[in-house]
Amino acid sequence: MNFNRYLIFIFCLNFIFSQNYSYKDLPILESGRIKPFSTFAENQLLVLYGKRSFKTDTLKVDAIDWMLDLASNPEQRVNQKVFYLSKWDNSPDVEISLGLASEDHYYSYQDIFEGLSENRDLIVNLLNSSEDERTIVDNQIINVYKKWDLYDKISNGLIVLLPLVDVENDIIKDYLSTSKNKVSYSFLIRNLEKFKYLFKQLIEIDEKEWNEVHEKTAQIFNEFQNIEYVISQHQSSFDYFKIIPPDMMDTDEWLSPLNVLLLDRTDNQNKLLESYENFFHACVDNNVAEMNLYSNSIIGYISDIDKNFKPNLLSKESKVKKIAPFQKSMLFYLLSFILLLFSWNKHSHFLRKIALVLLFSGFLFHGYGLILRMIILQRPPVSTLYESILFVNFILVLFAMLFENFRKDKIGILIASFGGVFLHYIGLKYASDGDTLGMLVAVLNSNFWLATHVTTITVGYGVSLVAGMMGHVYMLMAFFVKNNKSDLKKINNNIYGLTLMALFFTMFGTILGGIWADQSWGRFWGWDPKENGALLIVLWLLMMLHMRLSGIVKALGFAFGISLINIIVAIAWFGVNLLSVGLHSYGFTDNVATNLFAFISIEIVFCSTLYFLIKKKNISLNEK
Repeated sequence: MNFNRYLIFIFCLNFIFSQNYSYKDLPILESGRIKPFSTFAENQLLVLYGKRSFKTDTLKVDAIDWMLDLASNPEQRVNQKVFYLSKWDNSPDVEISLGLASEDHYYSYQDIFEGLSENRDLIVNLLNSSEDERTIVDNQIINVYKKWDLYDKISNGLIVLLPLVDVENDIIKDYLSTSKNKVSYSFLIRNLEKFKYLFKQLIEIDEKEWNEVHEKTAQIFNEFQNIEYVISQHQSSFDYFKIIPPDMMDTDEWLSPLNVLLLDRTDNQNKLLESYENFFHACVDNNVAEMNLYSNSIIGYISDIDKNFKPNLLSKESKVKKIAPFQKSMLFYLLSFILLLFSWNKHSHFLRKIALVLLFSGFLFHGYGLILRMIILQRPPVSTLYESILFVNFILVLFAMLFENFRKDKIGILIASFGGVFLHYIGLKYASDGDTLGMLVAVLNSNFWLATHVTTITVGYGVSLVAGMMGHVYMLMAFFVKNNKSDLKKINNNIYGLTLMALFFTMFGTILGGIWADQSWGRFWGWDPKENGALLIVLWLLMMLHMRLSGIVKALGFAFGISLINIIVAIAWFGVNLLSVGLHSYGFTDNVATNLFAFISIEIVFCSTLYFLIKKKNISLNEK
């Protein structure tokens, strides 16, 4: 048994710290962060297609494979229906303006190109106009144009690395020191002196006297010029793929292949370019084994160039996406909740155990995902709206499980499973916009304060929500369950304890936030919306505790008041994003308003109705 545990431990360590890389782990700089190519591809496909994978007539393709296939075979781009016009950028007016008509709202590059070409003057005028001058339809048309431009960048951005130039002549191949029948523009630039010599020999001889080598040289030169023409027509596209780190330069900004080719390249950069050329040879041949082989050499060269580069983080990020721990966690929480509902009818004890096991399994996946995020980001997972949802959810489940371990009456399982599913669902909604492992706002990039203020206040959110849900449980039991004075008294005492704990974390976190604000912005308190939200939670908790201790409210009133803390937390947590003002407005989301209003409305109606029904029925409660 001990040996088996040892094997499991070793497996877990290997699972977390594995150093095996695939082509999906290739690094690229996007939005200030080095990320795996797979993440980058998903972000782009999500913008264009509205999904994280591409579906053809016969199969479903991962985003990374779609992008590499497109980049390696740009000629296929014309008829690929990858443009999805969602409800945001699709309307009858947009369709009429661009001449588009499709029942499924999926279009090809050619469809969009024709529509934009026919409205070239309109597009130019819209791009040169200010946002205040644009209508909703104008913004929708611009959004369609941006999608088309993005697709153009993806399909053209890596042309310089593709084996497009035919060199099927043994003499030329020997002279250029290559065994391949096709080489890239990058290869010719790296061997420019040899290429110039071949061309010099060509122009010194009359065309009538050309032999096979001369004719092949002329063909190579024509293909070379064609690529340069494409580059000149799509200049912005070639700055898009920042996949090469600077070497011996006073900058941290990564470079595109074309940028590097135009500079005085170092030996390491030349080796890196050669590995990328070989990689795309393998892509064209669809040789996954060689793709992975050259990916490892690419990552090795990048590690030599950039000493701050941490390749193991790339594989971990790919692993997170492959395992999808939060989706699995949500599934286990949901199964636990469903099983718990059945446990109230029959086989109560047995089903409770299974529900608890499922809940704990979801909790393990939840924690594993958070740990991997912390390793990847090298900071606590509480710095963005999405991260805070994950962390608050984790705290809620943790405290509810501890509560269940103490009471063993299924209430803890109920709160943990329902809250876990609900918050995971919200998290997935906010994760649908793209990369969730984003860079921090500069002022947040402080590990000390992230580990104190932000973490503490977030724990306060989680405990407050547990207390609020306990308030709901109290009122539901008071209304539906007869002869339960003893249970209600215990639950009320539990609510009281949770409220004290929530007050401690929120008040302590708010004070730490003031210290942080003083060091970051030069003032302890500035009535920022987020500061006001934190203060509102503290004041509400203090008010309810004071009213309970002074006897202003009894057990039912206290449970009702604490139930409403969920609304206060939601306003403090999400409400600041509605305003899009203040120093804490880091993650404005357009659909927050509707969701927040719906939640607040449902909570007020539900809690108030339940409270007055209990009062109306004059249910006998233990008011002590």
